[in-house]
Amino acid sequence: MSVDDERGEWRAVPPSADETTRMVVQEKTAVLTRLEHEQHAAARAHRRRLFGGAGALVALVAVGAASGGVALGLIPSPFVGQAQPEPTSVVSQAPPPTPTASPAPVPTSTPSSPPVGGTPSPALDLGCDALGEQTAVTSLLRAPEGLDLLEQVYRPDEAAQRQAGVTTCWWTSSSDTGTATLNLSVSPDVDTGSARLAERRAAGAADPGVGDSSSLLCTPEYSLCEGGLVAGDFWVELQFTETPELGGDVTSLLTAHLQRVADVVGPATPAPAWVRPDAASRWTPTDSCSTLVTTTPMSVLLSSPNVADAPIDLLPGSRDAIQETQSDAFGCRWAVPDGVTRPEGDLASVDVGIAPGARWAWEAAPGAFGDTAESATPTEVAGAEAATLRCSTAEGESCWLDVLVDDSWLQVGYSNAVPPERSDVLTVVAESLIAAR
Repeated sequence: MSVDDERGEWRAVPPSADETTRMVVQEKTAVLTRLEHEQHAAARAHRRRLFGGAGALVALVAVGAASGGVALGLIPSPFVGQAQPEPTSVVSQAPPPTPTASPAPVPTSTPSSPPVGGTPSPALDLGCDALGEQTAVTSLLRAPEGLDLLEQVYRPDEAAQRQAGVTTCWWTSSSDTGTATLNLSVSPDVDTGSARLAERRAAGAADPGVGDSSSLLCTPEYSLCEGGLVAGDFWVELQFTETPELGGDVTSLLTAHLQRVADVVGPATPAPAWVRPDAASRWTPTDSCSTLVTTTPMSVLLSSPNVADAPIDLLPGSRDAIQETQSDAFGCRWAVPDGVTRPEGDLASVDVGIAPGARWAWEAAPGAFGDTAESATPTEVAGAEAATLRCSTAEGESCWLDVLVDDSWLQVGYSNAVPPERSDVLTVVAESLIAAR
């Protein structure tokens, strides 16, 4: 049997009850990690986000285009309680003729501006479910399960993306023998988008001739395609993965999908930009993490002498081009340098994230993390308006600190496996950062 025949066979056969149960367990296990912090996955089991698929993600990193997607596939969703439509097509098989996706309606009046510092709205007034329907995502994935990855934020860099008007959608469908992903981000920053697309074409990506500007590059050795377009007032980034290998007609399928996306977003009018409160200007990044300092060297604060006192910058989000460029949050790490041995019991690193103006996200955090009296404790932090110490015990005990200061969200230690008995250092770090600012 050829590879194509095998692919067609597993796409067409639904899972048994036992297979479905196993797949649910696998998916819910995979969601516990994000790419840039997967080395700390054991400490982050409270994150019930649908992110995972380490193999696919490592491939994305290797080509500098991580999509943040999860290993996906092509059978109807195994998740209970969410009805799925009948499959209309399968990955890498040309779909039967379907009506052209209807463009998103153009607003007839200018949307009202959000309150200063209030909860931000996406620039594209179209949710992921509607976007998937209007762009006929079933032409790529069979009975896909969708998710809005910024509907609930867990870290300051995600809040900053929301504040920039970004939408990030993810669709999945899976089976035992093959996987596929579609990750799509939308931003109103067309200037940055146009520049990125031009850079890719200059580096060898194809120009599919979609929208005002576009590019598409498939890398078979990584089972990855990365595309993008600018249409009207929106920049769109798309990543698609398929395993065990990309289908031979994936380029034509993705070109058609990019065109459908352009038809939908091109006529749309962006919502008014979110406005940062004046108090947050104290925390607006002016340069790299080198400008984020503490009153006392970090190695002293952590009682870990091998930790470097100069922080390094962390890339935000799942590292597609929109998520790389649209966050204005600080994302910094102080860590023991590679190759340096640290004594047992010393902390290896501490991460600090700050989203200027993200009071709204700090206030929404209890719902995000599923706080209980045992897992969340109000904490006094000098110079801050409020703070909550959160600890997770799902897969190893670890704590982090969420601080509200100057209408901004300061998060300390989210990915560093700080044990409860050492959690006092999180408060010490926060206070030192605030005092030095």
